Amino acid sequence: MLAANPALGAVLGTYEDRPTWNGVTTGIITDDFTSIGTPAGGWNVYSTPGGLTRGDINYVGVDGGGYMMLAINPTSGGNFFGSGVMLRNADYYSLGAQYLQLTLPDVYSIGFDLGTAFPNSVGIRIELSTGEFFIRQTQNAPALAFWGVQTNTPIEWIRLALTTGGTNNPLVAQSILLLDNVSYGTVYTPPGGGGGGGGNQGETPEAATLLMVASGFALFFWRRKHALSLG
Repeated sequence: MLAANPALGAVLGTYEDRPTWNGVTTGIITDDFTSIGTPAGGWNVYSTPGGLTRGDINYVGVDGGGYMMLAINPTSGGNFFGSGVMLRNADYYSLGAQYLQLTLPDVYSIGFDLGTAFPNSVGIRIELSTGEFFIRQTQNAPALAFWGVQTNTPIEWIRLALTTGGTNNPLVAQSILLLDNVSYGTVYTPPGGGGGGGGNQGETPEAATLLMVASGFALFFWRRKHALSLG
């Protein structure tokens, strides 16, 4: 289930399956983090405010008063989803602000795969710069949980954090959040602006009626003029 703060109304829709989100988004760009080059069973650490920039998106792991994020490529265990290289936050600590932040190029449509480990099936809080937030329940490995959103206001950043209240709760110094396959694009607009099915439309009845009346008067005066000239 998703829980949201609907007050600001910037969100047009949320999606929990990638094919549906793909169908309403154009110009999709996806980063599966493979090109980071993390070896099988290895990891890379990003512990600075600058985090990691991939294309137009910057990723930072906030960990209390510091910064911690890793790129990992697990081959077994509770954090193995068969998805190759993924990003993860620091081990869960309930007493400090802790989240992954994605700073975006003012996108209107974005989606990604989420997971949790130690244990699986933990809720993830998704906060948007537009003011709304949502909870996405993750699944047991190796199934990642997709989440996507479209808005009518540019999304400048997204924050992802473990939260309580799901099937399982995060455990201090143990639970982690996982992120993979980040995609973004443009909200699809049907041809013709939607509703009309596109294409040119005929004249309105009012316009057609006026044209017929005007043509009738013109024909009447033409005939009258020629009739008088023949007399």
